[in-house]
Amino acid sequence: MARRNRKNGRTGNRPLYWSISVCTLAAALGMVYLHLYNTCERLERTNKKLEQERTALQELIKREEHSWESLSSIRNMDALMKQHGIAMTWPESSRIIHIADTPSEPPLYAQRRK
Repeated sequence: MARRNRKNGRTGNRPLYWSISVCTLAAALGMVYLHLYNTCERLERTNKKLEQERTALQELIKREEHSWESLSSIRNMDALMKQHGIAMTWPESSRIIHIADTPSEPPLYAQRRK
């Protein structure tokens, strides 16, 4: 008679296999969570840095616009023309062409007629 195979007789290892697979799944989910958390933290730091740069650029724009307005004012232009010896006067009112901001009637291609 053939000897009995001892491997076939072991049935008590199923809980061990299930616990190993559950622990592996939990570890994988934990790694995914840590990866997402790290990505969110990195994006938050980048966002804060970009917002600070944006506010700094807005302040710079305001300063430059104020500087440009003061440099291009009529008083400053008159002083610069005197400094460089340029004699200019304002044009006569008949030579000034005024451009209207809004047309009196909308263009025909923008109208819908039914």
